[in-house]
Amino acid sequence: MKKIKTKWPSLSNKQTINKFLIFAAVLLQVILLFSIQIRKEMSLRSGKRIVVKIIPVDPRSIFRGDYINLNYEFSRLDLNKVKHDKAYFSRGQKVFVKLSKTDEEWKAIQVSGKSIMDVGANEMTLAGSVSGWPSKDVVNIVYGIESYFVPEGKGKYIEGKISDKRIKAELSIDNKGYASVCKIFIDAEEVKFR
Repeated sequence: MKKIKTKWPSLSNKQTINKFLIFAAVLLQVILLFSIQIRKEMSLRSGKRIVVKIIPVDPRSIFRGDYINLNYEFSRLDLNKVKHDKAYFSRGQKVFVKLSKTDEEWKAIQVSGKSIMDVGANEMTLAGSVSGWPSKDVVNIVYGIESYFVPEGKGKYIEGKISDKRIKAELSIDNKGYASVCKIFIDAEEVKFR
């Protein structure tokens, strides 16, 4: 029986392999970061756009910079007023909310634990997840569009402007129901930072 000789790589081959693995790990992280940004950008460019009323609060965070914390009328759903397919939703559960446009306002008319297929002409479906501790009557939902970052020092400016005015946001919603905030409007005038 012949002995099979195993040839171990030389030190320079090990160094080459280590360098390649480090390069591959860094490249993978860069690709991941760019893919997240590309997905967001594609959603903004190709998604359907709607304008919704929002309730802004808390424009400053020491750790995150200036931003507006956005609260939507369809973030807190009364299950007695909307169609739903479950008796009880659980915290963290993925849900889909159907919005319907009536008189220039978008209102939630249905919430479901599975994708909603029957969507009409003046309707839109948003994907979100249940937050907090839902009850049998009320469910709070987050959509990933609850923060809108603004240039440093502009959060207080916006807070002062919105105290007695109507504020709305333009959302872009992709075909899977994921939304992004495109623009903010105060009394129908777009907020621009120049």
